[in-house]
Amino acid sequence: MSNVQKSNILISNFQILMKFKHFLCLCLPAFFSATTGAQATVNWATDIAPILYENCVKCHRDGGIGHFSLIGYGNAAANSFAVMNATRTRKMPPWKPDPSYRRFAHERRLTDEQIQTIQDWVFAGSPAGDLNQAPPDPVFVPGSNVGTPDHVLTTPLYTVTATEDEYRCFVIPNGLNQAAYLRGLEAIPGNHEVVHHILIYEDTTGQAQVLDSQTPEPGYVNFGGTGVNGSRLIGAWVPGSTTILTPPFMGMKLTPGADLIVQMHYPKGVTGMSDMTTLNFFFTPANQNIREIRLAPLINHTPLSLENWPLFIPANQVKTYHAKFQVPIDGAVLSVAPHMHLIGRSMVCFAVTPQNDTIPLIRINDWDFHWQGGYFFQKIQKVPANSTVHAYAAYDNTTNNPFQPSDPPQLVTQGEATTDEMMLVYFAFLEYQPGDEDIVLDSTLLSTAVPFVPDGGGEIAFSVFPNPVSGRAVVEFEISETADIQASILDLNGRSLKTFAEKRDLAPGIYRETADLSDLPPGVYVARIHTSNGKCGVVKVVKDQ
Repeated sequence: MSNVQKSNILISNFQILMKFKHFLCLCLPAFFSATTGAQATVNWATDIAPILYENCVKCHRDGGIGHFSLIGYGNAAANSFAVMNATRTRKMPPWKPDPSYRRFAHERRLTDEQIQTIQDWVFAGSPAGDLNQAPPDPVFVPGSNVGTPDHVLTTPLYTVTATEDEYRCFVIPNGLNQAAYLRGLEAIPGNHEVVHHILIYEDTTGQAQVLDSQTPEPGYVNFGGTGVNGSRLIGAWVPGSTTILTPPFMGMKLTPGADLIVQMHYPKGVTGMSDMTTLNFFFTPANQNIREIRLAPLINHTPLSLENWPLFIPANQVKTYHAKFQVPIDGAVLSVAPHMHLIGRSMVCFAVTPQNDTIPLIRINDWDFHWQGGYFFQKIQKVPANSTVHAYAAYDNTTNNPFQPSDPPQLVTQGEATTDEMMLVYFAFLEYQPGDEDIVLDSTLLSTAVPFVPDGGGEIAFSVFPNPVSGRAVVEFEISETADIQASILDLNGRSLKTFAEKRDLAPGIYRETADLSDLPPGVYVARIHTSNGKCGVVKVVKDQ
């Protein structure tokens, strides 16, 4: 190639480069202007606060388990980059069940659009917007994420002295003088740095008090279980767990005058630290005609359930285990709660019916021991008699496991310590009754439309079952003082469509009435109870057929 040809090529390339530079000069300002304009429309008051208040502040608030508060613009702006990074990687909100396999009630998940909105807000400089348009700051009952409890107990203040894992069982009289049905049990550790997990049992034998009396310090130590024959599990707390209340006509029966055994797992490394845990009890509004919920690890690592028993994962190996359970009668399952330790990496649980249909129950693809819990279905799940419930769990005892506790990896076997392993799936269940599969456990399944709310005084405790409904629904309500009542069905504009109950001089108590919606077209309605002393209650009702 001649020098003249080379020069022509260089000149041509230079001209192309200059044209491209001119193009960039014209286009990039417009691009960045459009991007900045889009971001500038995002602000905390109208865009970010609703996301944070709905999904984050139950933990990230004063007194919550989050390490900082996200209530108010100042707190959100100060932590904006941390929020962006945690949500973009889906580390927060913590939610491990695979939504493509099974959906659950009150999922702590952000949409792709919400994550992008947070990122746009941060890149725009975290503007406040018009603070007068921001939603009101959430108000939490002190010490509770659920509401005002019906009964509160606390463990003794205790300072850990053990240098290894300690399973200390505190014995507390339940303080009940009559049977009560538990809709929800909320455990709140006084010191989250100390408490690894909590199991709460009922003891009607008095054996736990005997064991407690044999030691001078509060409670007694028992490695694995409670040491009491016949103790019954009624509740638990693990990192990431959320308390959801069951419908008011079902609950777990508690025995009056019984003891509670609160087994606290204090892990290795917390010697000298103290804790006093609070237990909040939420009961059904009545003690009659209540359906009893049972809680049990139907999938477990015993030889009766685990196919390739025992759990035995040698160093530098990956193993999968299979456990199963035969369902003896038609069951109605409210929730599932898988449990493994640090070596566990994934678990899937499903049922196979006698007709060979598969019922997906839960799948966790990236198990994280620090974020687990009990997961309520959106609606109660029927599992027919003679179905087989299966679970497969994978364990990774290699250096590839990000939660590997040992360097180098060591043999891991079944046990109670954090560095041991487990394979459990707890089920909260009832004996099935027709219509159970229509019972909604996730209120977000109901319409998001804002119903008409009539003027009036205080609220009336009020529930509708089933909801959604295709025909007749049972309406249960409670009044606190003698009054006349009128119960009606309204549309979303507040127009009364029908009255299904009118009663005079009702004494304080709990009542049930039947509302017939069979003649109404499918849609969303409002059931309203109004009393002669100005009190009212409203509940959204979905007519599905």
